[in-house]
Amino acid sequence: MKMLTGQWMAKRFAAPSKLDMTLLGAAMTLGFAPFGLWPVAVLSLAGLWWLVRQADSVRPVMMMSFLWGLGHGITALYWLPWAFFKDAGGSWAAAIGGGVPAVMGLAVFGAIPMIIACVAGWWIGRRFGWLSGGAVWAFLWVVFEFIKGLHPMGFPWLPAGAVFGTQLWMMQLASVGGVWLLSALLLTMAVMVSYWTRRGLLGAVVVSLLMALYGAGRVHMTPVAAMNEIVRVVQPNIQSAHKWDAQMRWNFLQETLSVALSGDLSTTVPRTIIMPETAVAFYVDEEDDVRNAIASRLAARMPADGALVTGTVRREPDGISTRYFNSFTVMDVSGVLRSMYDKRLLVPFGEYIPGRAWLEALPLPVTLRTMSQSRIDFTHGSRSPLLSTPAGVAVGLICYEGIFPLQVARAALQARYLANITNDGWFTGTIALYQHAALARLRAVETGLPMVRVANTGITVVYDGLGREVTRLPINTATYADVALPPAQPATPFLQFISSLF
Repeated sequence: MKMLTGQWMAKRFAAPSKLDMTLLGAAMTLGFAPFGLWPVAVLSLAGLWWLVRQADSVRPVMMMSFLWGLGHGITALYWLPWAFFKDAGGSWAAAIGGGVPAVMGLAVFGAIPMIIACVAGWWIGRRFGWLSGGAVWAFLWVVFEFIKGLHPMGFPWLPAGAVFGTQLWMMQLASVGGVWLLSALLLTMAVMVSYWTRRGLLGAVVVSLLMALYGAGRVHMTPVAAMNEIVRVVQPNIQSAHKWDAQMRWNFLQETLSVALSGDLSTTVPRTIIMPETAVAFYVDEEDDVRNAIASRLAARMPADGALVTGTVRREPDGISTRYFNSFTVMDVSGVLRSMYDKRLLVPFGEYIPGRAWLEALPLPVTLRTMSQSRIDFTHGSRSPLLSTPAGVAVGLICYEGIFPLQVARAALQARYLANITNDGWFTGTIALYQHAALARLRAVETGLPMVRVANTGITVVYDGLGREVTRLPINTATYADVALPPAQPATPFLQFISSLF
C-alpha cells in the first residue's frame, strides 16, 4: 500500500517514456475477456488520468493519451492480421498488407476520442478544479463510446464498461443504463483511485461493492428457469478459407445439415434449428433445387411446424448492376421462406469498401478487395430484424451487429429472444473470440432477453436474460446442442428507455 502513494507515483513517472505510456494502455486490455482483470483496467485508467493532471501544457496531454490509446488499441486488436491471413487462405501478404494497416488505423482512430476527452478534462481541471476535470473526462469518454456505436461505419468494440462482460454480478447494472453506465462507473472508480489516497481507494471499493451487491441481488431474486421450447444450436465447424469454393460448398452444406439433423433417428428434432452466418452459401431464395433439397432433409426429421433459421446470401437487380446481401432467413419444412432479414450494419473493409467507386477511380497499385478477398460489396439492408421462428419472435443479429447496444435494444421490446449468428473462424486462437462473445452477453443483460449465439467454429453459447451461461459448445468442433430456451425477463429500464425514444 505504501507504494501506491502520490509521492511514489510522482517519483516513478515524473517524465513517463513513450514505452511507459504504451504499456499503461496495453494493461487496459487485460481488463477485457478472456482475462477479465477489471481492477487492472481501473489502474490503467487511473494512471492515465493521474499523468494528465500532472501535465503543465496541452502537448504532453495529447501525446500521453495518444500513446495510451495506441497501446490499448494494438493489444486489443492484434488479431486482425490473423483474420486477413486465414480468410485469404494463408496469405502472409494479405496479413501484412491488409491486417497491419487495419490494426494501426483502428488504434489511431480509437485514440482520437481519448485525446479529446483527456485534453478537455485537463483544461477544465486547470481552471475549475480537478474534480470537475475528472467529471468532464469521464463524461466525454462515455459520450464518444456512444457516438462510435451510431454510424453505419461505427466500431463500438470494447467500450470501457465491457471489462465487466465476464463478471456476472458486476454487469447487471447494464440493465439500467446499458454498457455506457458500466463505463461511467469504471471511469468514476479510476478518477477516485488516481489520487492514490486511502480515501480515493476506499471510494472505488465502495462503488465496486455497490455494483456487486446490486448484481448479486438481481441474480439471486431471478432463479434460473427454462421453458418447454427447445432450440437446437448448430456449430458445423466449416473452415472459412473453403466456405465459398464453388465446387465444395454443396458438400459443406450437406455436412452442416448432417450435424443439424444428427441424433437419435427414432425421435424428431426440435421445432427450431439455428445455424450460423452464411451456413447456406447459396442464393436460397432463388435456387429452387437447393431449397427443395434442404426441405426434404428437414421434413424427414422435424415436426410439421418446424423451421430452419440460418444465415445465407441474397441478391437482387439494381438497374444494370446487382446488389448483394448478407442475410438471415427462416425456412419451413416445405421449403417456404417465412422470414428474411438483411444485415444492416456491415463491417467496413470486411464486407464492403467505403467509397469504392471513388477509390477505384484513383491510380491505386492494388485491386480493392474486402477481407473476404471479394471485389463485390454487400449492401446495407433495410428490412426489420424481427424474425418469426417456432420458438418465438427473434431479433436477428448477424455477426458484429450484436455489439451495437442501441440497435439491438431498438427492436428488442417486441421480441422473445436474441438470435446472433456469426462466423468467427477468422479469429480462432485469438482473444477476439472471447471479446465478441462477452459483448453479445451484455446485450442479453441490457434487454433482459436470452441470447442464442450460434457460431461456425465457436464460440456457440446461450445466455439467459441476466447473462448467465446456459450452454456452451467446444470451439473448433462440429456438434450441436438442444437447449431449453430461457424465459424473457420483464422489460429492463434500459430497454424501456431506448424503446421510448424510437
